[in-house]
Amino acid sequence: MESRRPRGWALFVISGLVASLTGAVGAESGTDDWPQFRGTYRDGISRETGLLDSWPEGGPKERWRQPLGEGYSAISVADGRLYTMYAEAPAEVTTEAAAETAQDSEPAEEAVKPVATTEYAAAFDAATGKELWRTAVGERIVTEFGNGPRSTPTVDGDAVYVLGAHGELVALAAADGAKRWQVQLTEEFGTQRPYWGFSTSALVEDDLLVIESGGPEGKSYAGLEKATGKVRWTTGEGTRSGYSSPLAVTMDGKRRLIYVTNGKLRAIDTAGKEIWSHPWPEGETHAMPIFIPPDKIFASGAEGVGAALVQIKHDGDSVTVEEVWSNRVMRNHFSTSIIHDGYIYGFDNATLKCLSVETGEQAWAKRGFGKGSLIYADGHLLVLSDRGKLVQIEATAEGYKEKGKVQALEGLCWTAPTLAGGKLYLRNQTEMISYDLKG
Repeated sequence: MESRRPRGWALFVISGLVASLTGAVGAESGTDDWPQFRGTYRDGISRETGLLDSWPEGGPKERWRQPLGEGYSAISVADGRLYTMYAEAPAEVTTEAAAETAQDSEPAEEAVKPVATTEYAAAFDAATGKELWRTAVGERIVTEFGNGPRSTPTVDGDAVYVLGAHGELVALAAADGAKRWQVQLTEEFGTQRPYWGFSTSALVEDDLLVIESGGPEGKSYAGLEKATGKVRWTTGEGTRSGYSSPLAVTMDGKRRLIYVTNGKLRAIDTAGKEIWSHPWPEGETHAMPIFIPPDKIFASGAEGVGAALVQIKHDGDSVTVEEVWSNRVMRNHFSTSIIHDGYIYGFDNATLKCLSVETGEQAWAKRGFGKGSLIYADGHLLVLSDRGKLVQIEATAEGYKEKGKVQALEGLCWTAPTLAGGKLYLRNQTEMISYDLKG
């Protein structure tokens, strides 16, 4: 493993704050909102303070529970409303019921397939959990590892942008869910649906809506006019759409869109022009890249991909990308890591780990969460295990320090928590729950 001390390390915290607070979706709504995938700045970090330093026995106060359909879409929060996506399996034929029927009577193959129903985008009252509206987006996807939509809504002012698992990119009115425009990715860009369904979450950058379009012949990524859905540009070679979402950052005073797909870590400008790229292992990288100001990007993937920290060097119009270190110690699957105070916190497959940003060396590791997910808030990691255990952990490189826990949900939980206004929101395949973290 190659390692060396990154330059400008002493400016890490200050430059990170300045760079992060630039041009993010929802910034005008206040940092107490969580208007898109991984929060206001797509880094999984809440800027809220005054949260409980430790939880009482039995966990924080539960506010409400709301039945919810299938899906892995995370929860976005803006202006007192929650936005997510879900699908409902038909009551008369579920996957389990079909399997039982097949064992008992051996019917024809068509009779045991679950009936496809609809995926919805929906809005809920953040105070009560009551559903306010829902809008049909597309047909429900059915897979062996869970059904329903994967993408997370992006809220921008009075609009909500959602992506169905079969490629329906839809702009909705935040007030009532009315459709403003719709683009079918498979038709517009010649894209093949990814095996596990379209999963990327759209990014708003000024008047653009940026999405991995996944098409061939220069149509890997696309910038659309967010008001109309009209395609403004496409870019990048590729043969398929991936599962990671893009990140907007400011580097060397310029806006860059960073993403991983088709064997490369890439940066393009807001006109779709490639600025730099760096080789990336082939495979399914689900986790997002992470910006470490002023000039570094961390990326990680599972299934043999591993992790790497690269440094972007600018010399006039010349840009070079240099690998600082790489290893197989942090292999994020679908849960993206968190950067805090010079350390990386994340899941190496099914092990929660803490690594040094500077060297990539492991500080500590803790098993027992399965393939969980996490966010950061007010000095703590909020970790949700893949079986619904919610744990508060002190965010320190000194070791694993648990401050509270509660069995929040049952069943499979592959969706990261959301925090807004001191309230935590979680979901699984059947319900959504809210906790009060201010007490």
